[in-house]
Amino acid sequence: MPLLSRLKRLFTPPAGASGLAGIGRSTTVLETCPVRAVSAPCNPDLSHPERNPFRDWKSMPVTVSQFTLRDVVLDQPLMTLLHAGHPIAETAYVQDPEAVRHLRLRPADVIRCAPFNGITASCVDHWASNYYHWVAHTIPILHVLSQAGRPVRLVLPEHMHPWQFETLELFGLTSAAHIRLQQGRQYAFKTLDYITFVNGSTDFAVSDVSRDAYARLREAAKAATKPARRRLYIERGSSANRHVPNEAELADDLKKLGFERIHPETLSLSEQIRLFSDAGMVMGMLGAGMANIAWCQPGTLVYELVPSHHINPCFAAMATQGGLTYWADVFETGAAQENHTDNAAIPLPVEDILGRVRELIALLPAA
Repeated sequence: MPLLSRLKRLFTPPAGASGLAGIGRSTTVLETCPVRAVSAPCNPDLSHPERNPFRDWKSMPVTVSQFTLRDVVLDQPLMTLLHAGHPIAETAYVQDPEAVRHLRLRPADVIRCAPFNGITASCVDHWASNYYHWVAHTIPILHVLSQAGRPVRLVLPEHMHPWQFETLELFGLTSAAHIRLQQGRQYAFKTLDYITFVNGSTDFAVSDVSRDAYARLREAAKAATKPARRRLYIERGSSANRHVPNEAELADDLKKLGFERIHPETLSLSEQIRLFSDAGMVMGMLGAGMANIAWCQPGTLVYELVPSHHINPCFAAMATQGGLTYWADVFETGAAQENHTDNAAIPLPVEDILGRVRELIALLPAA
């Protein structure tokens, strides 16, 4: 089954009595995400349009809800909730279905969380240290919770990056009351709020709540309100996943076309926000660093290189959501199977990519 079909199945879990709606003490619909077409360049003369897997892409219609749940247990290894001793399938974000099916309470591992006079909320998935997952899943939740008008206790990973702490500061959500999850434990809550951004259901949707969250962080970070038209290339470099053997050659040639080579992981969150708010064009390979297009101003041109073994439209969705102009080209990797980790076995077609970059630069507004 193609990767995109598998992802759609994972992000559209079965509903029913054992689902969130069936066990929620209350449910608040936060938004209904519409179907929208990708914001592609309005130029019929771009060569080889067939290389773009998302040129006819449309976002998924999704309802984002906030559930207040009673008597649930969070399993840290799978980051999946249980109710009455059984897993809640909707909260098992891209987990092995067999592992979820066999998930049960482990009394020796259970930590019972004290009641809290406010909102206790789960806000991270099992890839909590991944920048994309934090931007796409956690930041919209923090935005919603920070506007609730009540004290907030967050359920957070045990180990956090400086940019995660900085996010809490920008939203005014620092607190000694937050719960830091320990490896291998289960956490029992009398009341827990669950907002469905965390289960990845909006990864291929266009969310007004997410867009508002990113705009709020741009303001908090004192980012520019108009782009300065810088050209940024997000370099994967030594990234552990999806390494490309001749990326340095491409990066060198892009520098000659006015691109800055960017390593977002070396910057604070506020620095990343300000940098990408200044961009007129952003280019990069599918990867967490591309989540920084969340900070781009409407109209910014985004060009994504998509590996043939992981054709994922999450950044097509994010670009469309932000009012950005988006184009993607697939590059063949020679990887034997579809997954999100394998390195490319063959080099990039640098000359083809540079030809596309020149076409896209020609579409940029005059300085």
